[in-house]
Amino acid sequence: MSIFAKKPGWGEIALAPQPTPSNTAANKAPTYRIADAIQLMRGLPIDQNPELIVGVVRATLASLNVDLPSIIDDATRKEKAVQERINSSHVQIAELEKQLDAHRREIAAAEADLKETSAVKERLQMAERAATATPKPFFEPSDTTPPPIPRPIAPGKVPARHDEAASLED
Repeated sequence: MSIFAKKPGWGEIALAPQPTPSNTAANKAPTYRIADAIQLMRGLPIDQNPELIVGVVRATLASLNVDLPSIIDDATRKEKAVQERINSSHVQIAELEKQLDAHRREIAAAEADLKETSAVKERLQMAERAATATPKPFFEPSDTTPPPIPRPIAPGKVPARHDEAASLED
């Protein structure tokens, strides 16, 4: 009874203290998991004196009735789950890389097809332009007279110039 509490007999009945059941939350160790331990350790300067810090944490958790082996078991379960997620991600990445390779091969084949198609199209367009253009004559006379036919040069005489060749023929 505290000093300031009302005394029994002054108009009130004192109640007997109630026994606390053994399975109440007050008697149970709090549920402390690896996530809680990680959060606690993040806030501590573990690099300065790891042995001292771990000893203080162990003593503090023991004073709170926290079972360290259950935290360690929880950590083991978490490690396995995280490793499984990592492995699953590696498998997914490998599958995606196979798909990327297939798409790259598909793109390369399409680019080769496009290049060949463009080259053939250009050749066909050149052929079409040549067929539709007016044919250019090989010889375009300026008048209606046929071009002069060169005369043969007499044996043994080789002209020095073209006009001498014409004078030798006369």
